[in-house]
Amino acid sequence: MRRMTVLLSMLALTIGQQAIARPHHSTASTTAENCYDSADAGEIRLWDGRAPGAAGDDACQDIPYLRVFPAANGDTAAPAMLLLAGGGYDHLKNQKEQTPVAEYFSRRLNITTFVLYYRLVRPDGTYRYPVPMWDGQRALKLMRHRARELHIDPKRIGVFGFSAGGHLATTLALHPDDDFGLPVHDAVDASSAKVDTLGLGYPVISMDPAVYGSSNTRSNLLKDYHGAQLRQLETRLSGQDHVGPHTPPVFLFVSMDDQRIDPHNSVIFGDALKAAGIPADIHLFPHGAHGVGLATDMPEEQAWPELFRLWLTRQHFIN
Repeated sequence: MRRMTVLLSMLALTIGQQAIARPHHSTASTTAENCYDSADAGEIRLWDGRAPGAAGDDACQDIPYLRVFPAANGDTAAPAMLLLAGGGYDHLKNQKEQTPVAEYFSRRLNITTFVLYYRLVRPDGTYRYPVPMWDGQRALKLMRHRARELHIDPKRIGVFGFSAGGHLATTLALHPDDDFGLPVHDAVDASSAKVDTLGLGYPVISMDPAVYGSSNTRSNLLKDYHGAQLRQLETRLSGQDHVGPHTPPVFLFVSMDDQRIDPHNSVIFGDALKAAGIPADIHLFPHGAHGVGLATDMPEEQAWPELFRLWLTRQHFIN
């Protein structure tokens, strides 16, 4: 076990060094919704200066940040949720998986919700693994570090992720004590990255193409990794292989006719949770679609937001 720990630490160091940014140019995936606005009090930059591995200072590409949707009831110690949209790690689903869901969580569930605009993998490989993990974990630590100022309860911080964002959410929840080879640390990084509850919508779980095929999520995140290093990462980043006693309670929904991401990603993760005795509420809807967010026009999947509310209540995450 000690040998394995040392090997993983060496791997993280090597990968962290490889993540040093390369200059890049704007791409079509950049949209106004992704751009950090320093004049907007509702946006929080994850690092005061340049983010680790940043390729520049472009507000639309190089600055990871949070957009805050405060709990509607004005609770001074509200539960908090980090919301991670999908998009294959190279773009973000802005229209359905961010603002509509964040507003539902904040207004209907009285959860202060933080939409994370994490850095996106560029065609040249800039911001591939582990950069999205650096941004996601930094968001959790920053939320907990500034809990009093943000009027949130540091003991009730959850993560909800869709599709590729579900993969990021799962990775953060399963590896809270791993810094993924982050090259620099400050006072914020001393805070816990623990996830108290995990919500997933049609998530990517496995990075192993031998399990349920390859996907853009895998090819983007692991771009230009090869050989033994690639195989190690495929194992390390496959959530079904890392469920254990410290895994948080999980809510998950997916449609079994999902045409974009094989729904068996969710099935194998559910099986792993059951085998480990982790509380889980898994909803495998017969029909639906990928990328639907709140699924307001999906007769079956549209039930998930209310099911999630009931789940959070039973878990005493919300009142």
